Amino acid sequence: MQDFDKVTWFDANERKIAGDRYTYGHGQEKEHWQQLKAYLQDPANVPVPEGYTPPFCKADRETEMREAHVVFKKRLDDAIARGEWDPVKQEVPKP
Repeated sequence: MQDFDKVTWFDANERKIAGDRYTYGHGQEKEHWQQLKAYLQDPANVPVPEGYTPPFCKADRETEMREAHVVFKKRLDDAIARGEWDPVKQEVPKP
């Protein structure tokens, strides 16, 4: 997955553009990746790939997953504290 992430960018409208054909974004043409690479190297003189809107950013999946884990861990801890989840049996306690 990290290899895919290295060659995956998103534009200002969250439209994906990728360098690996297995992860191309919706409507991405083969030449869009080469155009993006050229644009990123010289944005003052190279046009943006057609249909995409700068600025471009990379996803930080590891950070996003860590942030999501914090949110879901808190929800689980809160449910345990309210007695809505039994962490030992891993089930909703029966009334």
